[in-house]
Parts: sequence; structure tokens; C-alpha cells
Amino acid sequence: MASVQSDILDIVIVGGGWSGLLVCKYAKEHGLSSVVLEKRDDVGGVWYYSDDSNTTTVMKTTQTSSSSTTTEMSDFPMPQEIGEFPKHDDIHRYLKSYYKRFNLEANFRFGCTVTHARKQRKVWNTETSDGQIYRSKNIAVCTGIHQRADLSMKDTLLKNFTGTIHHSGEFKEFYCPHQNKKVMIIGGGETASDILDSWYPHCDRIIWCIPRGQHFFRKCSKILPNRKPQALDKASSRALKMIAPHAKSKPGLAWVCKWTTNGSLLAYQGHGIPEFRNNATYFHSFINKHAHVLDFVDYEKVVPKGAIASVSGKSVTFADGDTLEVDSIILCSGYIPEFPFLSTNLQAINLIDNYKFVFNVNDPTLAYIGFVRPIVGSIPGIAEMQAQWVTKVWSKKIQIAGEEERITAVKDDTKFWMQYFESTSHRLQTLVEGYAYLDDIAKLSKVYPDYWSLFKRNPSGFFTAYFAPYNGCSFRLNEPDMEAMALETLRMHSKDTITPMNLALNLFMRLVWFDWFLDQLSVVKYWLQTSRLLRPLSSMRIVRALNYIWTTPKRYLFDDKTGH
Repeated sequence: MASVQSDILDIVIVGGGWSGLLVCKYAKEHGLSSVVLEKRDDVGGVWYYSDDSNTTTVMKTTQTSSSSTTTEMSDFPMPQEIGEFPKHDDIHRYLKSYYKRFNLEANFRFGCTVTHARKQRKVWNTETSDGQIYRSKNIAVCTGIHQRADLSMKDTLLKNFTGTIHHSGEFKEFYCPHQNKKVMIIGGGETASDILDSWYPHCDRIIWCIPRGQHFFRKCSKILPNRKPQALDKASSRALKMIAPHAKSKPGLAWVCKWTTNGSLLAYQGHGIPEFRNNATYFHSFINKHAHVLDFVDYEKVVPKGAIASVSGKSVTFADGDTLEVDSIILCSGYIPEFPFLSTNLQAINLIDNYKFVFNVNDPTLAYIGFVRPIVGSIPGIAEMQAQWVTKVWSKKIQIAGEEERITAVKDDTKFWMQYFESTSHRLQTLVEGYAYLDDIAKLSKVYPDYWSLFKRNPSGFFTAYFAPYNGCSFRLNEPDMEAMALETLRMHSKDTITPMNLALNLFMRLVWFDWFLDQLSVVKYWLQTSRLLRPLSSMRIVRALNYIWTTPKRYLFDDKTGH
């Protein structure tokens, strides 16, 4: 028989990964009682690595795809010694340190899976696998985006394939039965890049199939030969975003992303590979930040392909008419979020139908944290802002919009993001332009930086804050006891980043429409690449020589020489 906890808590938090830690910490900061229910034996979620293939975690070689600057917690900087893009074990140690630093041990219950959560008479009753029932006023779902593997292609497009089919979530490292085999990877996200990186030395051939195209950039790269590699997501200061807004495809700056990703100003969408091209404009599509694997694409050992037309046996025919033999397929098709512990009617509600993707539109005592995916930036950075907003609402320090206003906002937001991503895949339903979303939630949370007040009391601090790369601590600048720490953190992350001269150059490039000019040339390049009449010219000796000269910067500056 279940044992009912006598006290009614303010919050029950389901999941003890990054998001669960953040909600617990902010609950404590705002004077709310909480308990975190975690099915595993430690904090960290997918960053708590396990060799067990039945436990969903990162791969053995995984590093963050976002820099420590954009990923770290606002009041708990990452140790500098773990580098710009920490490995999974460094991240797990960092999360453990956060857990201990803010004395969250007493709030966690490990080894208990949530099996049932229902609301009765304004109280949530949450039952766990160990027979406990926790009662609370609110419930925060922090179970993460890695729920049920999406295997829908297996029963549809690939139903006639006679080789083996796997989901990327099955693997933690190279799968030995694929040695010397012809393997096809389907998907263009960062997991696909990680699989390609690990499988490349071992396979006879890899077909990389991205059915709906993909945008890329290299998460860390050189801009000039005399400059050390830098994280490209640090090009995110308020000043730079004013000159080159992300929503307008970063005019005046997009050329830098092409140059640093592929060593070519005509590398449209960061790759210049016709099979991977789609119709989405820059920064209006998910961007794969693991672009170093593009160096492997040679049309021999690694063959890029677009949409699949048909499959028969082990023969795969593509939309371009080519047919290739494949021994095994790895689906990098992502995951489907599911919440089996909630009632059937709540399970039927899509995440995009929640207020700002967070609060249940009809009942704001239920919130989902950590499910929004930014084009560039970090999921933890967004989760922290969501955690602060949710706990401030639940502690009654701020008010949430009324139900009618929430319903209207959901409709408006859905329309806005559907239009923003109209030319790309909608598989990632909660995809957003991260910095615009963060500012939106910051304003609702009353933590958007008051730069004018900062300028009046501390002009030097204003320039530091406005010209520094994005870091969560910028949203703590309004707190008198946090301002000094925030400014010091921003100064540290500003080293070797954008200078006033860079900003002036970006502004000039925008004013002369440099990116527009390159886009027109890229259209010509794509036409030359795909024209059946002109394609044979690419094999001519003089054309190959010119191409060799053109790609010299790429070979010497970018081909996997600046880190992953």
C-alpha cells in the first residue's frame, strides 16, 4: 500500500537532470519547499554517463555543442580548466558541484520512478515506484527531451529494407558489427555528426542522408591564421545582435560563419554541399554545430545524399536517381517527448500548446522545464530562465497572465514560430531563436537587464555588459548583490572576442549588402553544381586545379585543425 507524505509541498519536481537541479535551486532561493524525484542513483540526467544501452545518456566521446560561456549557470561559473566545450564527465562533475554548493541534497530522492501524477482538490498527488505519494501545490516536469526514440521511418519508408536498422540512442561508442560495412546515417543533427565521427575510421563506406537539408557551423574555429580558435556562439553580445540581428539572418556577419565553418565565402548554409541544401534562410533553421565532420565528405568514403525515394532489400534509391547498397541504417531521428505518469488528457497536449512552451495553458500549477530547443545557444541556459520564471510565479513574487491572455499568446506564438521556420523541418516542435525567446521570458520574469539604469550608475559596467557575449549572469545585473559578480564573469568571457573594429567591419558589411551579394553567387554555385549539362566540367583538369587553389585556406586552416 502506498505511503502518503503528510506535508503538502510547494513543488514536486520530476527528474534530477540539469533542469531539475535548476528548478530545485530556484525554488529554494524563492522560499518554496520542494522534492526532486529521480529514477537513477545520481544527478545529471543524460550527462550522467552509463555504458548500459538501455539507459539513455550521451555517447562516450560527447562534448557540449554550446560553449561554457552560454551553458554555465548564472551564479556558478564553470571551471576554466575544463575548456570551452567540456566533456560529459566534466559536465557531470560540474552539476554535482552545483548540487552540493547550493545544499540541494536534502531535496533529492534517488531510485524512484514517477508512475502516477494526478491533481485532486487543488493538490497534486505524485506516486513513485517505491510506493510513496508526494503531495504538492505545483508540479514541474523536468524529464528531458530524450524520451521515446522516434522509429517511425522503420515502419514506413524503410519497411522494405532487409539490412539492420538501429536508433542512435542504442550506441555509446562504435558498434563492432559495422566494421568494414556500408552504413547509412539518416539525420542532420549533432548526434549524426557524432556517429559519423566515431564510425568513419571503421566503415567501408558511409552514406550520410539528410532528407530535408541542414545548416552547419563549426562550434569552434579560426577567423584569421594569427588568431587562436574561438567559440562562435560567443559572437552574441547585445551590441553585435543590434548590428546583425539573428532574426534577419545575421546581415554583415553571416559571411564570417561561412568562412570559419568551411573556409569558403560561397559555402552556402555552412557547407556548400548541394545534397544538403534546403530553402531555409540563415538562422531560420536548426544549425548543426558539429560541422568538423564535413571534412570527411568526399563522395567516395562519405557520400552526402538528400531525400530517399524508395527502398528494396539493401538497395536505397534517392531522389536524385542514384541507387546505393547499404548494409545497415542508423536513424538519428531524435526522440518523442512523452509523460506516461500524467493523465491521458494531459498527455495529449503538445508542448507547443503550453504558454511559452512552459505552463499548461489552463492550469499553471503544471509546468515543463527544459524542452525548448534553441537554434544556437544552450538548452540549460533557457532552462535556467524558465526555472526562475516558474518559481517566481509559484512563490507569488510575480503574476502570470490570465487564462484568456495565455490562450491568445499560445496562438500568437505558434503562428510566429511556424512562420519563422516555415522553410524547414518542423520535427523539433519547440525550436526557437534562443536569444529572442530568452528575452521574452526575462521580461515576463522581471529580470531583463535595465541597461539604462546600469549606464547611469556604472558607465564602465554598462559597456562591459552590452559588449560581452551572452551569459546567463547578464540577467542578474538588476540584483544589487549580484552585479559585481556578473560584471566580472562577463569581463572574463569577453577576452579575445569581438572588438570595436570587428563591430565596425560587420556594420560596414551589412551596409554594403555583402551577404546578399554572396547569396547570389551561392545560387550560381548551386546551379553549376546541379546542372547536368555543366556537371562534367568538374572533372576537367583545369577546373580541379582551380578548385584546389580555391580550397587552400580550408585545408590549412579549417580541416579539423581547430578542435571539435
